[in-house]
Amino acid sequence: MRRIKRAPVEIFNLSFLDIISCAFGAVVLLVLLAKNGETDTQAGPNNLSTLVDQVLAAQLSIELLSGALSDKQLELKQAQARSSTATQQLKALESSVPRAQQTLQQLQDKASSMRNEIRQATAMLNVPKSTNTPSEDVGGIPTDADYVVFVIDNSGSMASGAKWTQVISVVDDILINHPKMKGFQIIAADGTFLYAGQEGKWLSDTVSMRQRAMDRMKKFTGGGSAPEVGILRALDLYGKTREKVSLYVFGDDYGRRDLDSIVIQITTINADAKGNPKFRIHGVGFYRPSGGNAEQFAAFMNALSRRNRGAFVGLPF
Repeated sequence: MRRIKRAPVEIFNLSFLDIISCAFGAVVLLVLLAKNGETDTQAGPNNLSTLVDQVLAAQLSIELLSGALSDKQLELKQAQARSSTATQQLKALESSVPRAQQTLQQLQDKASSMRNEIRQATAMLNVPKSTNTPSEDVGGIPTDADYVVFVIDNSGSMASGAKWTQVISVVDDILINHPKMKGFQIIAADGTFLYAGQEGKWLSDTVSMRQRAMDRMKKFTGGGSAPEVGILRALDLYGKTREKVSLYVFGDDYGRRDLDSIVIQITTINADAKGNPKFRIHGVGFYRPSGGNAEQFAAFMNALSRRNRGAFVGLPF
């Protein structure tokens, strides 16, 4: 049998090399893939931790920025409040300007009035001494009192026409001739006060107050002829005054017949703890030379004045 000759087998031919190359490439690819997988696996946790830290840092920054923003907002509100307060103060100052101007005008008017009073007082001081200089004794009546009270019969027989004008003039003269006087008061014979609401108080001794009182007396009429009522009320309201007080009783008629009991009652009430009179009680009687019924009043006031360190003066009308 004939043997067939075959070509010899070559192990390391091109096909084998192709296979080996592919296998080697596959191994290299597996190695690369394995390394890449390991690197990603190992790097994952580190990247997450970094991201967490960054998130926390960002949150902290946000909180800090929020706090700073809140502080700025608070400062803004405070600045706005201060601005509002300043605006209100400015408005208050602007509104107070008219009031201040009005007050200033009132003070200027008052100062002008006081200057007029000073001029009047100065003019009075420049009058010849024989007619205006106060003394310690005028017409037999002491004028050393610190306070003066008038009890005046303002009934129809006294408060009429020229007679009442004369009464007002005498009251003004008595006030002028008391150099130490601090205050005065005017009461009707029936106990009614010239200034209602001033019971127990003193009217200040100023030129303007005297003038206002004299003007008010022009209409202070219509009372009764009962001087003991006014005298007793004056003693009740002013009897505790520590300074010297003189009480002047004006009248032209008196109808009571029990003069002794009235004189004793008033004298007893007017006595201090040592039995001395608290007030000097003076009488000023008005009568007509041609007649009238003033004798009763004169008798009453003569007796009352002698017992209370006073004097009685009769003035013709």
